[in-house]
Amino acid sequence: MKIRIITPGLLATVQDLGRPQWRSDGVPLGGAADAVSHRIANFLVGNKAGAATLEIAGGRFTAQVEQPGWLAVAGADGQFLTDEKEVGFGRLVFAPNGASLDIRPGSGCNYAYLAVSGGWDVPEVLNSKSTCLAAGFGGWEGRVLRKGDVLSAADAPPESEMQGGLQHESVRSSNWFAGNPFFRKMMTPGSRTIVIRVLAGPEIHWWSETQQEQFFKTPFTVSARRDRMGVRLDAEDAVFGKTEIMLSTAVCPGAIQVPPDGHPFVLLADAQTTGGYPRIAQVIAVDIPRLVQIPPGQGVCFQKVTLEEAERLFFEQENMLQKIQLALRWRALK
Repeated sequence: MKIRIITPGLLATVQDLGRPQWRSDGVPLGGAADAVSHRIANFLVGNKAGAATLEIAGGRFTAQVEQPGWLAVAGADGQFLTDEKEVGFGRLVFAPNGASLDIRPGSGCNYAYLAVSGGWDVPEVLNSKSTCLAAGFGGWEGRVLRKGDVLSAADAPPESEMQGGLQHESVRSSNWFAGNPFFRKMMTPGSRTIVIRVLAGPEIHWWSETQQEQFFKTPFTVSARRDRMGVRLDAEDAVFGKTEIMLSTAVCPGAIQVPPDGHPFVLLADAQTTGGYPRIAQVIAVDIPRLVQIPPGQGVCFQKVTLEEAERLFFEQENMLQKIQLALRWRALK
């Protein structure tokens, strides 16, 4: 599989599951912002969860196929067209030579993931193929993708695993699809506010009980001030006064810091490894993909859960992902 990029959108990068083993050396975790959609895209084409995908954010992505192969697109919402015909997210697709690919993330999400059989072929740096934009390494030359870039799949699975297929001359897609069950019921009943579950942060007691209660009652708005490092949250009513800074300490994706201006900031995949702002809360692992897909202007509120509840939800998510992977393997072999 090989494609030539025509329109890269605002931010298209190569990502996998990141570099967790290098965080003690100050290297950001990195990897897919929405690791669940990334994994589902890989499962659709028969890859392992950690294979490299193209993460597409910030608008329309178009490309032309220069060598045929199998591919799939996953995400919270959006359109996927081949040769100007709607295919849809969550389907296994065979794209012949010369076919056009058109991916349009929906208005209700930020990221989509394009996977090919074998993953994308880029050099591995520090045990990962993810792009680290802050340091300019990994992925495709350590940068965002541009018009004219040509990317190839690393390898292809045995032909029998994907029903032969390379001899076909037209677009083919599965008559089944794998939806993303983790983005259902994101809204609270009777409200346009999305609930994100969190653990209490290490410095939550810096604030009075009244301020803590206000934090969990306040509907925040996702700001347009966002990137792969983090997203700022705004509120009509002031929740915090001026916040003091502290000595730098460890932070990770999902940490909700409160800088001196009082506007909370949620750290995401490319966040630094240490920070000097107090951490009022920590988004639980299963809700980080949901959070990163929330578009600017959307309302969000936080619900405190226990560590035991967060662990239970994590194991439920992993169990569901394993079921999806097994189901897709069975479909591919039929």
